[in-house]
Amino acid sequence: MNTPFFRWLPLLGLLLFAGLVVGLVRPPRPVPATAPATEFSAARALADVAVVARQPHPLGSPAQAAVRDYLLRRCRALGVAATVQDTSLLVADHGQVTAARIQNVVARLPGRQPGGKAVLVLAHYDSQPHTPGAGDDGAGVAAMLETLRALRAGPPLANDVIWLFSDGEEAGLLGARAFAADTARLRRAVGVALNFEGRGNAGPSLTFEVSPNNGWVMREYAQAAPAPIASSLFYEAYRHLPNNTDFTPLRQAGLTGLNFAFVAGYPFYHSPADTPGHLSLGSLQHHGSAMLSLVRHFSSISLAHTKGPDETFFNPLGTWLVHYPASWNLGISAFTILLLISVLALANFRSSLGWGSLLGGALAWLGGLLLLLAAGWGLLALVAAAYPQYGAFYDRAAYNAPAYQVALLALGGAIFTAYYGWLSRYLRPGAQAGGALLVVALLLGLLQWRAASSAFLLSLPLLAATLAWALRLCQTVSQARPQAPNLVGWLLALPAVALLGQVLYLLLILFGLSPLVLLALALLAVLLGLLLPLVLPLVSFPTAGGRQPAIGWGLPGVALGVMAAALAVGHATRQPTADQPQQAHLFYALDAARGQAYWLSAAPQPSAWTRRVLTQPHYGPLPALFPQSAAPILYQAAPRLALAAPTLTVLADSIVAGRRQLTLRLRPGQPEVSSLSIVISNAAQLRGLRVAGHPLPAASLHPATGPLTVSFFAPRPAGEILVVRLAGKGPLQLAVTTRRLGLPAAPGLPPLPATVVPAPGYNSFTTQVRQEFAL
Repeated sequence: MNTPFFRWLPLLGLLLFAGLVVGLVRPPRPVPATAPATEFSAARALADVAVVARQPHPLGSPAQAAVRDYLLRRCRALGVAATVQDTSLLVADHGQVTAARIQNVVARLPGRQPGGKAVLVLAHYDSQPHTPGAGDDGAGVAAMLETLRALRAGPPLANDVIWLFSDGEEAGLLGARAFAADTARLRRAVGVALNFEGRGNAGPSLTFEVSPNNGWVMREYAQAAPAPIASSLFYEAYRHLPNNTDFTPLRQAGLTGLNFAFVAGYPFYHSPADTPGHLSLGSLQHHGSAMLSLVRHFSSISLAHTKGPDETFFNPLGTWLVHYPASWNLGISAFTILLLISVLALANFRSSLGWGSLLGGALAWLGGLLLLLAAGWGLLALVAAAYPQYGAFYDRAAYNAPAYQVALLALGGAIFTAYYGWLSRYLRPGAQAGGALLVVALLLGLLQWRAASSAFLLSLPLLAATLAWALRLCQTVSQARPQAPNLVGWLLALPAVALLGQVLYLLLILFGLSPLVLLALALLAVLLGLLLPLVLPLVSFPTAGGRQPAIGWGLPGVALGVMAAALAVGHATRQPTADQPQQAHLFYALDAARGQAYWLSAAPQPSAWTRRVLTQPHYGPLPALFPQSAAPILYQAAPRLALAAPTLTVLADSIVAGRRQLTLRLRPGQPEVSSLSIVISNAAQLRGLRVAGHPLPAASLHPATGPLTVSFFAPRPAGEILVVRLAGKGPLQLAVTTRRLGLPAAPGLPPLPATVVPAPGYNSFTTQVRQEFAL
């Protein structure tokens, strides 16, 4: 039976299954405050979130000091000793030099067996400058406090547990770096580390990073985690990305551990709208349930030997976690590719399907991929041009980005299916399906080579698709037209939908409307290539008299209809509200050396609100303020305000062995300066630099391009000490720019409406004063 209904039935069933796959990637239900004292309750933890995320509390601010005092009081009320690690440090990383005073809060819950290795749990308690940070990282901090409370309500643990509320994560992992500075002590004291983060305000808590040699920790994790969502694909991808969290210094120090984060709700990330009221209680519950279970587990077993060969791990469906030694992947991949070669040879024998036809099918899939990427890029460009206000968000991930993402996928599905309908006039179904499988096999080989523990992502779907194709070849059918698959063929399509569908969904969450979201379209092309036996009967129909097959426009038409509806939803929801505010970027800068002031914005064009300030802006380099950068910026002259400039006091100036050495006291000038930058224009003359008692490594003294820039966070009002050594007796030329949070009370500055909030970043909505010095 090959009626239109039965032709559509397999695809409809797979769409329903895909919905189930995506729907199961969700956090657990929150536990109420009436739960037993030994359980984790998101409702109880929310009270701590409300205090920690009451207001923005960036590094060095009075609000952060209030949060720190609250953490100390809460820890002591829970019966554990808490201290403050108060230190300063200087970090040179990838050409960027950062210095700061940081204050970590460290507590210890003693176990029954003191002296052994402890479990380290950490989350950072600082926020970005303009966000209350309920998701990043108030949820992690509150989960630690509620977990500590639940543990105190139960029997004592065997191993100690160290609770690190780290400082300065947003400024460059500064608190974690300070805590991990003595790596030998750290390795002796800690057996396993658990870090909890948030990149948004919703979604499940993903185990997105694991330390190398993760076999032991992943086996223990699989045994203890109540609702694990993890993938070795995350592990492989993350270690090749430049992103870092507080887990990074611990991993670099050699600790075994796990890194957790929820990543949905991306528009709220670092936003003033990241408030306790917008935080998902399910996400908080998932954080805390995992934390409590894992701390109990790791505190009851030996932590003497925590390394083992890497594991492959993933969730086929929901929180069902599969794990096995990663070394098995080579055998699975080799068997899959050999099976495909055998089936291709069988196809060649049974149907005279030549290798040339298979090569044509492979090239056809690549052509389809290029069409998808080009169309997707075009749609993203159109959305960016039509709605420039989305550009203020990270990766253009505005609140209604899912509507445009649905449109993107629907456009990709329409083009891919119409393309293969047209292609059916020139290539037989066997060549189309076989060619697509051949390309997937090549991609599998590449994945096995570059990210061996993630080869499951393609090996298992390809194995199932190859088996389905082999079963079809064993049937006596005409190869001139596509054949509707049987029930076994439908079932063998499930692995591709389950594994690739989850990853596709996460790619959409991670990349918003940035160009990187085109990776989702590439994965869609792989998925549709594996599902070609189900797709071809819907886009290519036989005709009488041996004529070319007719193109079925039903599926492309439905996909285009979905795209149009999604774009309409995106347009209808484009306006900001108080709950979903628009982000705007603006700051004020006074060039004290020249007596000029500017309004500036990192956006290439004014927004609806900043246009009231930037009435006649220029877009281009501004060497007066940024001589070290040729990057364009939006700026306009502003009223000159009477703001105190930073000062340098020479405490000592001497010549030793023909080299000049200066000791300087740098005072911020303005009150409540959150950070300052020091730019040394004649860095080629530098032979040494010490900031707040910390020497800059010699390798970082001379940047490959431009002057040396040092960012200093939370400077003391009384000033910081700089010691500079020069190559000769010549002058020292430097500029200092201070940043204070908030815009000044300048004439003509309109009030900020409830539907507009400051954009993330350390320049956004700040008052800056720049002064130059020649000593």
